Amino acid sequence: MKKTIVLTLIVCALLVLDNTLIPMIGIKNYYPSLLFTFVCIFSIINGPIDAAILGSVSGLLQDVYFFNGFGINAFANLIICVLAAKLGENIFKEKALIPVGATFFFSALKGISLYCILYILGEFTSIPAILYTSIYNMVVAILMYRLVYKLSIKQYMKREWKF
Repeated sequence: MKKTIVLTLIVCALLVLDNTLIPMIGIKNYYPSLLFTFVCIFSIINGPIDAAILGSVSGLLQDVYFFNGFGINAFANLIICVLAAKLGENIFKEKALIPVGATFFFSALKGISLYCILYILGEFTSIPAILYTSIYNMVVAILMYRLVYKLSIKQYMKREWKF
């Protein structure tokens, strides 16, 4: 129960920051997504079940502010977070290099998937924005990874088997 409350508060806080303060630190109107970066890193560390839940919920929350199609972010986050969790099963989570690099890759993958879906729907977005946002998310991941890892190893964040 405590895990759910903590994650809910973190996701809500990052959503508010993403839509209020983060656009002010953008470079040429490109800025990172703290929520997506957190969810991606959390998925790498914690596994596919948590990834699927957190990815879809965070995507739905991002869709509230996404005017071009409701559900697109939820679908993209769900798929990408499950892929990130599968990657996380095969790496050493104590080292930050692979998760940070994977955050760049998953951010680019999300941008490309959103571009393709929106192109099919007749909406057009900027291709350079995918690259710049992915680089920016990677920089944020460098700063965020240790914090998320320390949070994930707390006793109340671990899933225990109950027989």
